[in-house]
Amino acid sequence: MAVVAAAALQAGAGCGSAQAPDRLYAYPGGPLAGPAAALRASGQPGAAADLEKLIQTPSGIWLAGQPGEENLVRQATRAASQAHAIAVLVVYDLPERDACGRLSALGGPDEQGYEQWIGQVAAAIGSADVIVVVEPDGLADIVRGCLSPAAGAERYRLLRYAMRRLGALSRARVYLDAGNPGMFADPAPLAGPLRAAGLGYGRGFSANVSNFQWTSMVVAWSQRLERDLGGRDTAVIDTSRNGRGPYTGPDAPQWCNPPGRALGPTPRLDPGPAGIDAYLWIKDPGASDGTCNGGPAAGRGWAQYAQALERHGEDS
Repeated sequence: MAVVAAAALQAGAGCGSAQAPDRLYAYPGGPLAGPAAALRASGQPGAAADLEKLIQTPSGIWLAGQPGEENLVRQATRAASQAHAIAVLVVYDLPERDACGRLSALGGPDEQGYEQWIGQVAAAIGSADVIVVVEPDGLADIVRGCLSPAAGAERYRLLRYAMRRLGALSRARVYLDAGNPGMFADPAPLAGPLRAAGLGYGRGFSANVSNFQWTSMVVAWSQRLERDLGGRDTAVIDTSRNGRGPYTGPDAPQWCNPPGRALGPTPRLDPGPAGIDAYLWIKDPGASDGTCNGGPAAGRGWAQYAQALERHGEDS
């Protein structure tokens, strides 16, 4: 992995107008900040430095209905603006979220509370330049049949609400999550559900969030889905942990903290393939998927797993 020593990562050329941000913002207060500080305090500067390399690489800031998120959004977008950078935000607080996996399903508001929360997030973003990824697996849970018909219909309504409210922001690039090739080998059946969930209010869709599919496979899959959608929409791809592709051991498939994985391609805007707006570390590689394979609760920092990802290097 290329070491990033600044709080913002220079993107490739051609990312937009001269006024548009040309960097991705690295938020210094992510899940590895505490473990890195603890390692330094305990006299382990080398291990701390390994984590700090990851902290200095731009990754998603996940918003999941926790206290203080509005201030976090304002502080992060202000810092990003000062660096002429763009922050990546992930909204993740649907009622009955993670209906298939269940490891991130704790908490969550009711329908009215969710709409109120989306409004608060939107107000905190305001006119800031941001990338917003909307509800990883939220649509996939419907398509995979993990919700009742009534709950699925309500989720479609809430996704449309989120896409409409966030998509109306003047400088937000909003992407509705579409899942990954491991869930849906053929992306064509996703086109209708994506439209029904409000894709048209945003810029496109996200793919491979928190997953491990090979970058080249996700690029081809996303380009196929873009064609199925009519060619207007573009995609962002999560490359945070796919450096060795999906786990293929004897108990495969595994999506929750699978062993032996590696960091994927460094996040950057306009990475090259047609229709791909960015490679992003949407999932912070220092955050656990859940209480599996020795990990802490979902979203908690896990230094040992992050160190293993970095040790295995980038190979995608």
